[in-house]
Amino acid sequence: MAEEFEPVTTQEQLDKIVNAKLEENTNAVTKQFEGYVSPADMAEKVKGYETTIADLTAKGKAAEQSLFRVRAAQEYGLPDRLSGEDEKSIRADAEKMSKYFKTSHNAPDFRAEGDPSKNSAENALRRTLEKLKGE
Repeated sequence: MAEEFEPVTTQEQLDKIVNAKLEENTNAVTKQFEGYVSPADMAEKVKGYETTIADLTAKGKAAEQSLFRVRAAQEYGLPDRLSGEDEKSIRADAEKMSKYFKTSHNAPDFRAEGDPSKNSAENALRRTLEKLKGE
């Protein structure tokens, strides 16, 4: 049948009964929520995600700036040595630099033409000078 009731007479007996019930309830709750993520673990995951997002955002911004630099440099016929934080400032820098570096298409032609006994570089230089003189 049922156990007989024994009155609690000392503090130690009461503490023993209360601690046994607390442990039983703690185990039941732990078993019930087994497999769930703890708040501390979740905060750590969120912190990791935030770090990843910040890294990827920085990489994306750097790639975008690099793309703007290359585009502006190609548009103005300049080497990729432009500065700026956004497309507008990079384009302004490219336009400013292009005023200093006007490209001329009078590059020497090093193909061997004319007298084959002469150096082809000499022939190319001669043709370039003739073009400049307008002959």
